[in-house]
Amino acid sequence: MSEQSTAGTTGDDEVRVRRAGPGDEAEVVRLRELMSSTLFGPGAEGPWTGEAMARLARWLADPDAATAVFVVDAPDGAGLAASVIGTYSERLPSARNPAGLSGYVYGVSTDPRWQRRGFSRAAMTALLDWFDRCGVVRIDLHASEFGEGLYRKLGFAETRGAALSAHR
Repeated sequence: MSEQSTAGTTGDDEVRVRRAGPGDEAEVVRLRELMSSTLFGPGAEGPWTGEAMARLARWLADPDAATAVFVVDAPDGAGLAASVIGTYSERLPSARNPAGLSGYVYGVSTDPRWQRRGFSRAAMTALLDWFDRCGVVRIDLHASEFGEGLYRKLGFAETRGAALSAHR
């Protein structure tokens, strides 16, 4: 849980990324609400936040959880500047994925006050390193127009076939 890394620089300053721990739940949810409001408009807040806090509390307390959150503390000391959430699950192994572990990235968010400073890139890099340590070779995400360029620079590309989903 106390994983710390320096994952890049912005000008003369190093960006310090850490794995989120107990006590970071409210700030991670706040950043997720900001991201949702940006993508989907006002009204993204709601009763989901209580369940999100409970799940985060469970995940952040377990260093072996299959979900990890990496964060950058706000330079002014007031909460978090950025966060990214990643999780992996077991699938049936295959020739392209012998370990059968598939990762998913979501909740990439930077507080508007701290955007364009490399914080999301640094947090994403720390998350990708964590996936590597866990043996995850396939990682998916859904890119917004805001993050697509970053994800492509980090090695993400479109997959063959249609990405389909059902919301039930």
